[in-house]
Formats: sequence, C-alpha cells, structure tokens
Amino acid sequence: MQRILLIKSNIIDSSARVNPDWVVSLYTEYHNTMYNKDRIEIIDVLRGFTLLGIILVHFMEQYLAGPHPETTSFNIKIFGDEIVAGFIGIFISGKFYMIFSFLFGLSFFIQLNKSESGIGFFLRFFWRLVILFVIGFIHHLHYRGDILTIYAMLGVGLLVAYKLPDKVLLIVALCLVIDLPAAITRGVDAMHNTKSVSEMNQSIFGDSVAIEKYYNTLKSGSYQEILQANLPELKAKNEFQVESGRIYITMGLFLLGLYAGRKKIFENTASQLSVFRKFLKRSAWTLLGVFLFTLAFFGGAQVAGITLPEMVQWTVGGLAYDLFNLLLATIYVTAIVLLFQKEKWNKRFMNFYEVGRMGLTTYLIQTMFGVILFFGVGFGMLGEIGASVSVLIALVFFYLQIRFSKWWLARYRYGLFEWLWRSGTYLKWQKFKNR
Repeated sequence: MQRILLIKSNIIDSSARVNPDWVVSLYTEYHNTMYNKDRIEIIDVLRGFTLLGIILVHFMEQYLAGPHPETTSFNIKIFGDEIVAGFIGIFISGKFYMIFSFLFGLSFFIQLNKSESGIGFFLRFFWRLVILFVIGFIHHLHYRGDILTIYAMLGVGLLVAYKLPDKVLLIVALCLVIDLPAAITRGVDAMHNTKSVSEMNQSIFGDSVAIEKYYNTLKSGSYQEILQANLPELKAKNEFQVESGRIYITMGLFLLGLYAGRKKIFENTASQLSVFRKFLKRSAWTLLGVFLFTLAFFGGAQVAGITLPEMVQWTVGGLAYDLFNLLLATIYVTAIVLLFQKEKWNKRFMNFYEVGRMGLTTYLIQTMFGVILFFGVGFGMLGEIGASVSVLIALVFFYLQIRFSKWWLARYRYGLFEWLWRSGTYLKWQKFKNR
C-alpha cells in the first residue's frame, strides 16, 4: 500500500497534467495489492531471475539435454562460442536449477501456512503433484530435460518431511544438498572399482550410435518421431538423476526451502539483512576454500606424479562441483535480497516479478519456442548456430517474456498454465480475468 501512495503522489506532475505512465503503474500496483497481497515479492523476483538462467542454459544446449555426436562441432562455431559456453558452464549451469528447487520447497510451506493442515491439505497437495506430473510428462515428450516430473515425484517427500523437527529437517536437508549419498556411492565404487564414468554415461545415454540417432531424430525427425524418441528417455532421465546425485540435491533443496519458510527468512527481508550478509560472507569464504582444496588435491597429485583412478577423480571432483554450485547459488540469492532493499536495484529487479509470478507458464513457453527453433518440427537449427547466437536469441526472447508477462497479468490473475493447474487442483474452473 505504501508503494501505491508513492505512485499516486506522482501521478500529477508539476504542471498538473496526468502522467499516463504513472496511471498504468498505479493500476498494476493496485492489482498486485488487491489480488496478491499475500505474495512475497522477493520470491517471485528470485523465481523470475532463475528463469533467465534456465533459458540461457537450455538455449546454449539447444534443448538437446545430453551428449552430442562426436562427429559434429555442435554449438562451438567460433572462438566467441567457447567463451560464452565457458561462462555459462562456470557461472550459470547447475546453479539456477538449485534456486528454482529451493523456491519450490519454500512455496510448499507458504501454501501449507495458508491452508488448514490435515488430511484435506495433504490430499489436495498430492493431487496437485499428480497434475504437475501429467504436465511434466507431456513436457518431457517434447524435451527430455524436463524437471517437472522430477519435482512432482520428489514433492511427495515434502508431505512426509513437513512435520520433522527443525534441527532434524536442517541436518537431513544439508546432507542431501551437499550430495552426501552420491559421494558415498562414488567412494564405494572407487574402492571396489565396479564401474567407470564412461560406462555409467553409456548406460544412461547409450553408445555413440544411439546418441547420433537421437540427435538426428530431434534435428530432422517428424513430430511423432520426436515424441517416440523421448518417451523411453524418462527412464534414462531418472537414472541420470540418481547417478549424478541431482535427485538428492533437489530433495535437499526442497527441504531447505521448507526450513527457510518455517524460519520466515523471506517474509520480512528488511529485518533479516544481517542474516543475509552473514550468508553472503560465509558462502564467499567457503567457496574460496573449496576452490583452494580442489586445486591442491588435483594439482598436488599431478606434481607428485600420481595418477588418480577415474572414480576417485569423479568422487572428489563431483563433490567439489556440487559444493561450488550450491555456494554460488547461495551468493546469488543473498546478493539479490540485499540489493533488493535499495530503491534503484529494487526497480530493476522488479522487472522479474511478473515473469516469476507465472513461472510455470514462462518455463513451458521457453520450451515451446526452443523446440520450434532447434528441432525438425520447426526450423531445425540444432547444431547449426553457435552458443553465442543461441544465448543472444534467448536474451531477446526472455525480454519479450518479461514484457508479455506484465501485459498478461494486468488482465489475468494467473499465467495460463498456473490457471489450468489451479483449476485442476480444485476440480473447478477458477476465476481467470481481473475484472
């Protein structure tokens, strides 16, 4: 309401003429206050920011979601492509899905907090997850990198864990987030030398012939052929989640989001600034420590002339990489929360608000555009353009999504797929238009 009063005071300029831009802003703020008064702005801003990182990664990978044939240069055409791919690989890939997963767990708590807990809520939330799985399965048939089916399955774990004591919840969450189960599994494999990394990759994605066949199907196959190729990939995707440890990390992030919701960390960020500053400082120092340890471990082995077994390299390197992603994601979140308190940065980050409010719709539309651009059912640009051009297209398209989201939510209460999801959850068509 304070924001509305501030806008209202600026509607009439010094010459007593109505400023139309302020009128539009006033209506938008009025709508957000009346229909979304319980929403926490920073959560939607973080979700919108995360969707920017997700589209950059997906477009750089050109929605292949797996290895490309060795016979093609794929997305590296010029030296600039190597720079772009390297930058995204270091600073974006693997980090933004973590924030997205954390926000899923946080949103679960917010829904729980608004509802009457009990069997009614559990049944409704479980049904909500079933609908999400159906949406995700349809999405998976078009893009095997879909995360919604994973979220739907792991979401059941939130129903199991939501009554855990705070300390137990935090300990379990942290053990999963640092990928401890996968690290233990890799360590056992390393001691017994049961399988190599290449053998695991081949069991998930197939041999070089299978990889090239799938690639050619996406690039030049018909719509039906693409659906048929992606259908069996659901099993492979689940295997990848387990072997890579992502399934443990994602569940841990769900629980960490649930814990953050209990502690009301995001409900009044202005009063929690000291906490976020502490998170930022500790994450930065820990990140430096992880980097130095990894450098000393692998560099020391090389200087000493020791050849580390492949599984040992994967065990230590995988754990370091997971920690690197987690710490960098934490730095991103805390930095945005702190900057969001400053008026100048608040206005900038609020551009992510609407696109984050309709995050499911934004995510699915990104895939629709990516499939049309890269696959054979559309322009078939898979492997034809480099990473730099792909990322540039992603940036332009995301800007258009920001503009579209502002326009849409000025007229409708929810994004299209959020409305369908909500209507399916309550088995009743929900009010859609603002008026």
